[in-house]
Amino acid sequence: MENDPLLFVHGPPVYRHVPKVSRWQEESTSIFPEPLAKAVEIDPLMWKRLLFLKTDLAKHVYKPLCFQFKDGEKICGAVDALHLQSVQIRLPEGELVAVEIQDIQEIWWRGKILPVRI
Repeated sequence: MENDPLLFVHGPPVYRHVPKVSRWQEESTSIFPEPLAKAVEIDPLMWKRLLFLKTDLAKHVYKPLCFQFKDGEKICGAVDALHLQSVQIRLPEGELVAVEIQDIQEIWWRGKILPVRI
């Protein structure tokens, strides 16, 4: 059943060339990051939301965004870069601010909580 075609099209056969990948060999100059001394649990839903907001389409559509922190502070801006533990937010003035992901409590858009899309 796996090999049965889903669509039959009358026409000449089409062939694809898929190059074979040679075995990967580690170089002696490879640099591996040090393991984090303290593993911080990141909310996977918040990570997915920030990853989506980093895309060019989301930067254009979801304006203005406000990030509410657990201490009650709010800043407005757009997600510029996403790292393992932190996110860089570009403020409307052009300044970059780096914040820890686990410090973000909620993301607001147009005065409402940004809808969660999974």
